[in-house]
Amino acid sequence: MVILLLLLFGESLSEEDGLGGASSASQAIAAQDILAQIRSGEPLDYNNITILGELDLGPAMEPVSQSIKITNSRFQGPVRIEGVTFNEFLDLRRCTFQENVSFIKSRFLGDSKFAGAKFGKQADFAETDFQAAASFISTTFQGDSSFGNAEFDGDAIFMDCNFASDVDFNYAKFLRSGSFLNADFDDVSFFETQFAGQVTFRSAQFKGNATFAATRFESDVLFRAARFWMGSTFGLSSFGGLADYGNVDFNNTAFFGGVKFTDLAYFANARFNGDLILEGARLYSMQLDNATFSESSKINLNSTDFSKFVVHWSTLQSRMVYNGAAYLALVKNYKSLEWFDEADECYYQYRRIGQDQAPWGWGKLSDIISWLSCGYGVRVSYTAFWCLFTILVFGIIFWAGKGMSKFEIEGVELPGDTRLRPSTRVSFTDALYFSIAMFTTSQAPVNTYPVGVYRHLAMAEGILGWFFLGLFVVVLSAVLIR
Repeated sequence: MVILLLLLFGESLSEEDGLGGASSASQAIAAQDILAQIRSGEPLDYNNITILGELDLGPAMEPVSQSIKITNSRFQGPVRIEGVTFNEFLDLRRCTFQENVSFIKSRFLGDSKFAGAKFGKQADFAETDFQAAASFISTTFQGDSSFGNAEFDGDAIFMDCNFASDVDFNYAKFLRSGSFLNADFDDVSFFETQFAGQVTFRSAQFKGNATFAATRFESDVLFRAARFWMGSTFGLSSFGGLADYGNVDFNNTAFFGGVKFTDLAYFANARFNGDLILEGARLYSMQLDNATFSESSKINLNSTDFSKFVVHWSTLQSRMVYNGAAYLALVKNYKSLEWFDEADECYYQYRRIGQDQAPWGWGKLSDIISWLSCGYGVRVSYTAFWCLFTILVFGIIFWAGKGMSKFEIEGVELPGDTRLRPSTRVSFTDALYFSIAMFTTSQAPVNTYPVGVYRHLAMAEGILGWFFLGLFVVVLSAVLIR
């Protein structure tokens, strides 16, 4: 019986230590007593207490001149601190807030410390002014939270934060450094947010939709090893420094339409399971080295302006959304990188797709001829093939059809010599030799000549020879001269 009572007592203690409960060792203080002490101007220094009732510091409250330190404590009622100025630091580390919390339009002139705090319901920091360091390390937000229009004049640290529900930082201003290292987000929005200093989202987890639309990153930003489980939107954002997306996982569409990168955009080893949209973006230098894409991924570079785009053509080849200007810009880019083979491959695909989409007419017919004869000017092997093929085909025709005769001469070869004796049939080797001579010089060897209708074929082969040899020289020169 004694053991059973001890077990029941231990369970009751563990329940009281949960969210909204108070351990037996904590002191219970009414919220009105806390308010009275704040109004008196006396510093507050509490640890492991339970605050009962609603804590309401309305806009009419005078600036709080003393420091406030309440740690490891529990607020069982709502906390409403709106439009209040704190001249000294506010320390609420590892506190638990069971009901809604509001710090709307408050000002923190000293450090504000919320590290390890737990917000069980809504947490509203909209239009709050943090003029010193703001620490939310390992803070848990179980309900919706808002930092809309908040201003962080000091360092803003959200390292290891857990946002279990929606959170918005819309129109917020981070005037110094910001850290969201290892932060865990559900749906998050940074619409038109300003980051004046360096900011890191390294190893952050975005489990819902992540919106960074029209966000201004005026210095370096790191998303290295972050993971976007749902859609990620960076449309119309601007990056003034390094944008590091190395080793990032994009499990859905990555939208960078209209983005402006004025420094290096580093996407090496990034993984894209959805589309990468860079339509209308301006890229100074973008690296996609070793980036991987799923089989269904598409890459949209329509109207994209870039100075340097470091990505191998094998990565883009089967994923490019067709746009003539985008293809030609890539060709120019590859030539500036001295990746000439990749420039040729890109140009070849551009012409091939354009030919398939063009309506039938003289333009398409000329494209087909250009494709077959020289691979649009980038395939020397095509022209070499047609040269050899033409020689071989005409050689076979002359040999099989007995289309040429050969003079077997005894002694000195002289025109009209009676010692000239025509043979009945030439060998295949002689026919091939005759075809080569006609193809390259348009003149038959002195001891052979075409007969009958084959004279016209010999003339046609000579014309083809001039065409293909000239084309071969032009295409080969274009390849060698670069």
